[in-house]
Amino acid sequence: MLVLFQFRRQQEELSYRAMTVCQEHHMKVDLTGYPKSIRPRQVSLLSKIVSIADGYDAATSRRVYRTEVIAPSAVLQEMRDNPRRGLDQVLVKAFINLLGIYPVGTLVVLDTFELAVVSAANPNPEALSRPIVKIISDAQGHTISPALQVDLAVPEAEGQYARTIIKTADPDRYGITPGDYLI
Repeated sequence: MLVLFQFRRQQEELSYRAMTVCQEHHMKVDLTGYPKSIRPRQVSLLSKIVSIADGYDAATSRRVYRTEVIAPSAVLQEMRDNPRRGLDQVLVKAFINLLGIYPVGTLVVLDTFELAVVSAANPNPEALSRPIVKIISDAQGHTISPALQVDLAVPEAEGQYARTIIKTADPDRYGITPGDYLI
């Protein structure tokens, strides 16, 4: 009986939390946004987290109202650098640390003019801008098969990095499906 009571209580708490997140996830930390808050309060932690994830997903995905997507790295930079977005900056930083500056599946151009797909965020928090990538084409655009996995944070013997990301690229422009390289 006690177990059943605890289960029901957890279900009620979950339902309340879910309703709160549904209502608050478009509110900013200063309570602007929507719906308009009737009284002063704090936005819940879960709502702040969902707000960040929802905003990231909306900007990096095609939608009915917008066919152009924004590069994941640009979205993360905007979330971090634009205070008008009203996001909790501590949680944004944690989100970026989880995803990495270049999220998994991002197509990147290296300074060697090779194309690569980010396959993992670097586990070293000091090397967020140097993820683990799979190089899928050489500088002349020839496909490399199988893709060459490289940790961009590992320096050569002279202490210099062999490759550095110079920009992100639209995979559609190159006819690439990044997911094909993440298996």
